[in-house]
Amino acid sequence: MNTIFYFPKEYNVSSVWPVLIFSFIIFPALIISSIKKFSLKNIQLEKDQISLEDSLIYRGIATVVVMIHHYSLRMNHPDKMTYYWYVGYLAVSVFFFLSGYSSMIQLNLKGEKIWNHYLIKRLIRLLIPFWVTNLIYALFYMPSPMQFIKATLSLKQVRGTASEWSIVWFLATIIFFTVLFWMSFRFFHNKKYSLMLFAAGTVLLVVVNKFVLGHDNYWYNSSFAFGSGLLYAQYKEVFNRYIKRYKTLIMPVVIICLSIVFMATTKGFQQWWIQMICSELCICLIPVLEQCTILSSALFKKIGTASWEIFLIHPLLYSAYYSVFNDKYGFSGIICILTGIVIGLVIYQFDRKLIQYINRCF
Repeated sequence: MNTIFYFPKEYNVSSVWPVLIFSFIIFPALIISSIKKFSLKNIQLEKDQISLEDSLIYRGIATVVVMIHHYSLRMNHPDKMTYYWYVGYLAVSVFFFLSGYSSMIQLNLKGEKIWNHYLIKRLIRLLIPFWVTNLIYALFYMPSPMQFIKATLSLKQVRGTASEWSIVWFLATIIFFTVLFWMSFRFFHNKKYSLMLFAAGTVLLVVVNKFVLGHDNYWYNSSFAFGSGLLYAQYKEVFNRYIKRYKTLIMPVVIICLSIVFMATTKGFQQWWIQMICSELCICLIPVLEQCTILSSALFKKIGTASWEIFLIHPLLYSAYYSVFNDKYGFSGIICILTGIVIGLVIYQFDRKLIQYINRCF
């Protein structure tokens, strides 16, 4: 491809303090401020568990974590930002868990009606933002028409040089889970067998990525989170009964275990099975927190609605910024993250209208 923009391999930051303050003080403070009530007593009704609003808030938080994670990976002198090197797959686990949870909830609510144009609508929601953002990428790299078609069909972003974002692995994986969910539950009416089939498909995904294709851990270390979301949604009443009864014990145990395993990953224990354990411990916190907290955050909810668009476009904006501007005061990280959110929200509004128009055709 013909690169018309210089996209640096690392971000030269004059001062790490602004992004440190944002990542370890401002961002956590915003998360805490979204907790409107916390109590170890029962404060929510069963039907309120992981509501649509809560789900969007979790997605919004996970989106910002991914953005900070990707920025920290490219910093020339990351300092304490290295802790964010190890959280990317945990944020992805949250996305997968919530996707699995919402898929099963919709199946239980709609029954067989859910399968009406299911695959088409899901693929439209995933692929339209990808194609739109790929067109934006093409404006920077000016590929030939054939190069653009090949990149688009092979789920690759149009980029001038290879990078960690060359292959949209998340898109490939979520499409796999979408098809696997359809195959597992569309043709088998016994949900126990369907869950077993989905679990087998997930294991196959891990085995192929790990031992056949030789992909890095991030391709599969959060894979079981989607199935965990399905499992929790299907047996939510059972899980919640035990969580309500023992949450004063479950919460500290999960937090302590998660902290220990996470710190182990930051000290070099990067084996895929350790990361999978860390992933599952992370998503275990969501059902427990749902029993103890009431969330409300217009900011994270807004970000959560456009999480897919933000994920797709923010790497381009990071690199474009550093190909044009110099970092004089250390605020470039904050500027890049905020710009990624704003542009992602704008693209989401365009995608939403386009998707609505396409769906009316079915």
